[in-house]
Amino acid sequence: MKQKLICYVAVLPGVLIFSAIGEAQVQHLVIGQGGLPWVETSDDMLGLDANGVEGSLQPFELDPSVNIAVGEGTEAGQFTNIFGLIWELSGNHPPSVRDQTPWVYGARGRLLTVDGDVEQAVDIEGVSDYSFNLGFPMPLNRVVFFPPEKGRTTTRVFEGSAGLLIKDQYPRQYVVSGSLNEQDFLFVPRAKDFDNVLGQNLNQSERVADVGFATQFLQFVRVRFPTHGFIAEVQFFGEGFLPETRFVSHLIDMGEPVNFGRLLFDLERYRSPGFGQNPVLEDGAPVNIDVEVRSGRDDTPLSHHIYTDIGGEIEVTEQQYNRAPPTMVLFTEFRQFGGGLNIIAGQQASIKDDLTNWSFWSAPHTSSGEAIQAPDARQFVQVRAFITSEEVFTFGRLNSLSIEFSPLLANSVVGEVARMEEPQPIDGVVEVPLDEPVTLTYDVRAKFSSANQSGFDAIRLKTPEAVEFQRFEMGEQMDVVEPDSLAVKDDELIVHFSSHPVAPGSNPPLRFTFSTRVFNFNTVFEGEVFQIGGENLPQSIDGGDASTLVSTNDLQVFALLEKLEVLSGVDLGAGVLTPNGDGVNDSLTLTFTLQAVTTAAVEVGIYDLTGRLVHELVADNRGQGRYTEVWDGSETEGLALPGIYLVRVAVDTDRGTFEQMRTVAVVY
Repeated sequence: MKQKLICYVAVLPGVLIFSAIGEAQVQHLVIGQGGLPWVETSDDMLGLDANGVEGSLQPFELDPSVNIAVGEGTEAGQFTNIFGLIWELSGNHPPSVRDQTPWVYGARGRLLTVDGDVEQAVDIEGVSDYSFNLGFPMPLNRVVFFPPEKGRTTTRVFEGSAGLLIKDQYPRQYVVSGSLNEQDFLFVPRAKDFDNVLGQNLNQSERVADVGFATQFLQFVRVRFPTHGFIAEVQFFGEGFLPETRFVSHLIDMGEPVNFGRLLFDLERYRSPGFGQNPVLEDGAPVNIDVEVRSGRDDTPLSHHIYTDIGGEIEVTEQQYNRAPPTMVLFTEFRQFGGGLNIIAGQQASIKDDLTNWSFWSAPHTSSGEAIQAPDARQFVQVRAFITSEEVFTFGRLNSLSIEFSPLLANSVVGEVARMEEPQPIDGVVEVPLDEPVTLTYDVRAKFSSANQSGFDAIRLKTPEAVEFQRFEMGEQMDVVEPDSLAVKDDELIVHFSSHPVAPGSNPPLRFTFSTRVFNFNTVFEGEVFQIGGENLPQSIDGGDASTLVSTNDLQVFALLEKLEVLSGVDLGAGVLTPNGDGVNDSLTLTFTLQAVTTAAVEVGIYDLTGRLVHELVADNRGQGRYTEVWDGSETEGLALPGIYLVRVAVDTDRGTFEQMRTVAVVY
């Protein structure tokens, strides 16, 4: 029995290190336990601790005795929080809430409130406030502020009274409020509190104000002082685990283009009794993980540009971009056609996502073992994981991430879809009717660069519903070929043609013709080729020029938006139910169509005219497609009594709830 080959990848420029066991073609890139260290593989580890359990990542746990706001600082003298993030400041609202950027704005002396110097006084003039963005959500339960121990007032800063002990001039009134909403931080006017008031005292009688509250996730805090006084610091304390964390890997060079298989990860869920105590494994703890993958053909997912001498942009390498001077925009003199901007050729211009050579980040993978949703035949890959928790003392421990991969079946496999009667539509755009049968052709062409590439003898197409297969053709003349086997499922078409395999020595074009319907304004007919019984992983089909007879060069079709309805085609047939066993109308067949939804909560219920639920037919999450449900007249106490009943179909989406009602007559 052959064992899988395990691949450990060292993320260094141009270096790929393999550790092999056995001879099988499927391999694994492992990060974490049994593979590469998390820190060495990381581009970004937001709020994650790699120093706790060896080989694992978990959210950082706050020490309730440590002030979150003050870290070690930087060599340049910048102030940081305990995560090493540099504080920024503003006299009023900041322009934006940037990722991992703590910010303080408000009255005079704002930066001194988080500088860690408990002897430096901050003079609160009249009504003052300070607003803090801690950088990301944290489990907070205390805000503390106090004046310096030493020093006396002067007439310059204290309304003409000099010589008073500053420590006695603490604020006599305060309000502390918090929020998770960045709009509050950006737009709630100063001198007003956030809706969540954490504590207040309009008759403070102690020098140190220690505002305690129930531990809760907060990112933004406002401290408002209605009266004059002095403070030295504003300190923040919490307990528990960070609720939102992120791991982003470096770009990983696989050494050559490969096919990707499954994404596997080992996540354990824990509940902690409290700081410093041993956590308990709890599979049902409210902890979630989303893992995303993207793949590319080159070593950067970005496209760099510099300006030309006529104001346009040209793409350059990252090295050329970095050597170019920064952009300097100069106002020109008024000319015949009005004023303008003079941009110097060779300056740095835009940096954009490289959509030609890199895929978008995939949809989140939430379960281990899911197929990787990133294009195959790519040499570079990047992965990022988001671990979130809904409770303060629950957290997820990520032990490992593993990407399954294998050698290419072919150097490339491209496909294009078209309407059978319109193979060369205007602008190459395929337009189809919504929720109506349409006949499509699906052309596939492979290219080989090595005799070692094994080829394929089967294809799997993702379809919006069970298709009506018509024919399979091969060769330049498109000869009809009888498949060795054919499987039509609810959402895919699988065709085996092992009698006519595609390989380096025999590489004919392929065409599949079938009828189907679409239920969204944009439908992509994804596909993959594979080798029956082979050791290598399937290879995805990319959109491209697969046939000279077709001009679409793509795998997607479009429907007219004005005809798009989330819930449509609700039909009860005859609308009469006679469950008496005579074979006529013994059951009621309900059909309906869902359009433009990835997943939505669907409820189908039978109600009497008083609104009482007689029978629940559907209570489930559904995706787009055509559905059929059958009611046999049963209810909780037997068969429904004769009469008129209501059939309600409801679809709950982010855009609201869509519902339709129909009536059915039950007679005997």
